Amino acid sequence: MRVKIRIASPDDAKAVSRLIRDELHTPVSASDTAQALSQFCVNPRHKIFVAAVDDAVVGYLHACDYDSLLLTAPMKSVLSMAVGASYRRIGIGKALLTRAERWAREQGANGVRMDGGVPAKDAEGFFLHCGYAGAPFAKEFEKSR
Repeated sequence: MRVKIRIASPDDAKAVSRLIRDELHTPVSASDTAQALSQFCVNPRHKIFVAAVDDAVVGYLHACDYDSLLLTAPMKSVLSMAVGASYRRIGIGKALLTRAERWAREQGANGVRMDGGVPAKDAEGFFLHCGYAGAPFAKEFEKSR
């Protein structure tokens, strides 16, 4: 099995929206995902990578600039990522993360951080295995209109 990591395009919307629905349990339509991809793909502050096996998208990662008054050096943030259940534990998630880390270095970022709301139960172990340190006090809060 050959895995190819590449930059996403709006043509990947159907596969990415399926991953978001199935793996992240977040309802999103392919048309909404296509619209978002159209905007993010041309925005240099965002980068979305997909993992393809035999031209089928089986994983994705969305990273972006992370700017904060609390930091003295720029960072990148992984906003979301997912790998199809039947393609886990074979290195696809690590390959996506490694590609995002390479983009961060190319952009002069000091490092990569994860967004707080990772829903997968084994995500914490995955990120720790990939060399990330957890912040036990970190929580995610949200308020809708």
